[in-house]
Amino acid sequence: MSSFNLYSQDTTQSLAFKKNRPVKTNPYFYRPDLSYQLLQQFRLLQEANSGDALAQHELGIRLLLGEGMAADTALAVKWIKLAADQNLSAAAYNYGILLMNGWGVDWNPFEAFRYFRIAASKGMPQAQYVTGILFTDNLIVPRSWEKAFYFINLAKENGYAVEQEILDELASKVRPGFIDSVKTGKALAEEKISKDDVTSKSELNSSSQTTVEKSLGLSFINFDALEDTTQHEVKDIELINDLTRTGITNILDTLRLKNAKSINEIIGNDQINILLELCNYGSPEALTLVGKLFEEGIYFKKDIITAAGYYLRAIRYESFRAPFLLYQLTQKNNFNNILQKEVLNQNADAMFVWYGLSRFGYNNELVINETFRVLQSAAGLKHIPSMVELGLNYFTGDYLQKNESAAFQIWKEAEQLGSVEATIRIVVGEILKEQQSDNSKRLVSALINFAEKGSVISQSALGICYLKGIGTNKNEALAVKYFRLAAFRGNRFAYEQLKNLYDEIRPTSTEFIVN
Repeated sequence: MSSFNLYSQDTTQSLAFKKNRPVKTNPYFYRPDLSYQLLQQFRLLQEANSGDALAQHELGIRLLLGEGMAADTALAVKWIKLAADQNLSAAAYNYGILLMNGWGVDWNPFEAFRYFRIAASKGMPQAQYVTGILFTDNLIVPRSWEKAFYFINLAKENGYAVEQEILDELASKVRPGFIDSVKTGKALAEEKISKDDVTSKSELNSSSQTTVEKSLGLSFINFDALEDTTQHEVKDIELINDLTRTGITNILDTLRLKNAKSINEIIGNDQINILLELCNYGSPEALTLVGKLFEEGIYFKKDIITAAGYYLRAIRYESFRAPFLLYQLTQKNNFNNILQKEVLNQNADAMFVWYGLSRFGYNNELVINETFRVLQSAAGLKHIPSMVELGLNYFTGDYLQKNESAAFQIWKEAEQLGSVEATIRIVVGEILKEQQSDNSKRLVSALINFAEKGSVISQSALGICYLKGIGTNKNEALAVKYFRLAAFRGNRFAYEQLKNLYDEIRPTSTEFIVN
């Protein structure tokens, strides 16, 4: 029995077994009028039945969260939709959340977009931010950097805490003069903004700002970066902020890097241990950052071969910064000489890099079959990254005949040497190989645990599990959530799965036709 069973969770705590509705403690939903919370239940029901949109919305929220009455998701959705269809911005926004998450209603991001637009047009900053984000990913509506900039900038002006880096990146993609037209109010004029039922700037607190992304699984995703190999610079602040892509709550606070501007601030044992643990779980962000630390000689002794190894492992997990950093590293005058010398000395790290440069197209002069034999030799020296990579080649059938049994045997040997990365490969491999088995629930539970610790392939695999109902009930909304988390980190497979899911239910109206 593999050690992945050690990672099994109590099913009452696992997302795979939670009921399909939000838990009470998550403040995803917005309430525009606190006075309605003071109404007695009978009075509230009376007002709602009379057609009062604020009362309908408040009643729906109480039913959804089980506040003062038995929770009833279906009835909650009914009341919130009634209020949303009266153009109450908070209700439209909250109904959009329900549609995006598939809570009490079929998952439908296209209808969600329409309701977010209603709330955005009435001046709700949360909805303006979400609308802007949805114009960036080319999934629901055609990508428009100008519309994205317009709505996100509007959200900021209305009090939403937008990171300046997001606006700066969007600003770099729009036409010259467009930003001035936004500032003068000439660009993309919206409907007259109503302030009767939305949050004022003074009322928009940090809690409501930070839960938009959590409730919808949305973040700014520049999917163009997945194909961009022409970067001219990778800044320290980008490498640090990329750690937030892991989805681990407060990761920068934990690492004491929230206000850091340079990787020189990574100097403590605790910080390094956390980063190395993230690397073991297959975090492309941590692998890239640790590679940079080795390249620059920060905390670790400077070692360009080890740095290259970390970059290659990050590339295997589809980091979109590591390819450029590795390319820059290989162009240094002494790199090839040092690498060849260390390969001849049977340095397993160097042998892994030798293989990787050929495998990922950095050195076309090397013969892949020869470099593959070097990888096999490194694996024979019990070099864990080489063992994990060799097992993957056997599992996929790259460069040699497909042999899943050999793959699992190598991964289990690496697991016995302490490799969490190998354990994750075993679990993902079992899910993909067996599709459905008595062990599937335990495998899914393990995947959830790995995903929460930064494993990008676990996020992608969970998307498959929820999409196909492997080890859990089918849930398209959760499949989308995990695919999006993985795609946000550069996983192309997850992004393709996302596109397929959206295309299956895409309306025929021109508003939603994307290239």
